[in-house]
Amino acid sequence: MSHVGLSIPGVIEWHSLFCFQEYVFSPPVEAIDIGSGESKEVVFYATRVAFSAMGKVTLLSGQPKEGVSVERGESKGFYEEIITDSSGYYRLRGLQPDTTYVIKIARKGELHGMHIERASPESLNVKVGFEDIKELDFVVFELPDVTILSGHVEGKKFKELRSHIRVEIRSVDDPSKVESVFPLPISNFFHVKDLPKGKHLLQLRSAMPSSTRRFESDVIEVDLERQPQIHVGPLSYRIDEDIYKQELTHARVSFGSESRSNGSVHKHAKVAEMVSMVHLGSSITAKKDVKKLAVRKKTYRGPCFCPSRSLEE
Repeated sequence: MSHVGLSIPGVIEWHSLFCFQEYVFSPPVEAIDIGSGESKEVVFYATRVAFSAMGKVTLLSGQPKEGVSVERGESKGFYEEIITDSSGYYRLRGLQPDTTYVIKIARKGELHGMHIERASPESLNVKVGFEDIKELDFVVFELPDVTILSGHVEGKKFKELRSHIRVEIRSVDDPSKVESVFPLPISNFFHVKDLPKGKHLLQLRSAMPSSTRRFESDVIEVDLERQPQIHVGPLSYRIDEDIYKQELTHARVSFGSESRSNGSVHKHAKVAEMVSMVHLGSSITAKKDVKKLAVRKKTYRGPCFCPSRSLEE
């Protein structure tokens, strides 16, 4: 190291710096006496005491991803974070030899409008020797902006009841608020787009009169904030066949009881009235026996959009 043409003669102290957290210099301080017009050379010796871990962060398409936080930690609790550059590269400096570090993508919510859902691999365990470690690469998956909720329905007599079944989606924060309600398509699969991100309750409703059949549906909770595009299922329903058969029997008794004589008609009208009262009482009892719908909470992983797959934790 040299410096020529110092304007002020005298004693100058040269201080070495701890360069990039990875080198120490000897001597740390050197004092020299420089006269007017003199040129002197100062020699410092650098020793490598720490090393670097480096790699690249890309999307699944291979496109480099700028602005992603990469962090490293160790058993002693030391923590450091670096941001990828415009080419997706990062370099963590100052790693000590014979030390094991955990390197991973930091999920810090929103950065430049970006949401990182997950990374592959989730983390890397790295034991540092006496050289830099390269090609510690990650692939990140961003959360999409558009929400897509799909699912499939299962239950008895589906072909007969399909046209009467409705899919209902409500907000968990405000269950009285119906986000969407729509009939099933030709098949037992359904999907709906552009729901608000957040938690929702998904269940089935029957458009048939409640006096005909008792209809019960599972209730599934989904989180479109955590997973904006998701397939759930099966969404099952149950019907009470006994109530259906009992209604048909009462109908046959009521409408098959007419007689030609006035007295007979009056008598059978009384019978029909009694049957109606019995039927009303059984309907009330049935309503009292309806159980509360059990909420089946599921957590789904992966950007699964197609109805043929259901990923359940």
